Amino acid sequence: MIGRRHLLKIAAGAAASVSLPGAQAAPRAGTGRRIIDVHMHAYPADLAIDGPVNPISGAGNAIRNGADHLSACIAEMKRHNVVKGIVSGGDGDRLKAATDWLDRDPDRFVAGAAIRGSEDAPLPSLETLRKAVSAGRIKVLGEVTSQYAGLSLGDPKYEPYLALAEEFDIPVALHTGTMPAGTPFDPCCRAARARLGNPENIEDALNRHPKLRLNLMHGGWPYLDDTMAMLMLYPNVNVDTGAGSWLLPRPHFHAYLRTLVEAGFAERIMFGSDQMFWPNAIGLAIQGIESAAFLTEAQKQDIFYNNAARFYRLAPPAKA
Repeated sequence: MIGRRHLLKIAAGAAASVSLPGAQAAPRAGTGRRIIDVHMHAYPADLAIDGPVNPISGAGNAIRNGADHLSACIAEMKRHNVVKGIVSGGDGDRLKAATDWLDRDPDRFVAGAAIRGSEDAPLPSLETLRKAVSAGRIKVLGEVTSQYAGLSLGDPKYEPYLALAEEFDIPVALHTGTMPAGTPFDPCCRAARARLGNPENIEDALNRHPKLRLNLMHGGWPYLDDTMAMLMLYPNVNVDTGAGSWLLPRPHFHAYLRTLVEAGFAERIMFGSDQMFWPNAIGLAIQGIESAAFLTEAQKQDIFYNNAARFYRLAPPAKA
């Protein structure tokens, strides 16, 4: 965990220096629109976090452990009117980390099963996961971080888990795109490779499981053409904005987002903050969408709420 925070800080440092003016400023409280955040992360309550400084805003915090992190995330969600958050757990017992958030605020959170399949983060038993899904404790398979394990979603080891998701009609949220600088040198992820984040790697799995609803997290960045190819061919695929909305230089993120919108996929894009260790990233991510002058108000409403409400079957779409 410490190593990952360090890697993220290094990777984001250059981005901070070339972001638009004001990108480092504290974002204003929400406009009043309701927001669904489909990409959040939870950590065990007793995990030491030690107030990491946000690599983009430069803002520190008083967070010392996972319990502080949860409280701070809820406060940020209330501040920006984020009414639902889909959360997956990291470190240790990943299922419990997510369901602890669900227990803290069941009206606000939907728990996902973070699975990887590497030696240091083995897959949970299928029986354990089936029980959690059957009981309604887990309603999303994801974040699936197969890329960090040096695998694609089409690897046979994920087949029983995809079949389970299809059986219970729960969506799958897959990490796509790239990873923080230096990830393949981290002891956790020596098998990780950039090419495995290309969304084209999902195609065989989708063909074997045609009823899957699949979210390409991070919008497949930087594989724009392949992301659009998957969206065009597979109507059961959506994307989320992920950390690109606040970690990438703002002009570049907007160019990527604009291409997806202009290609006709505005109703397939969902807001996701990917806040990781930094609760204030929720506001920064929201600012990344709100500041996109090319989006109409209706398109912003779709990205912030309607598309996720429909894809994750959380609530009726809201009027713009």
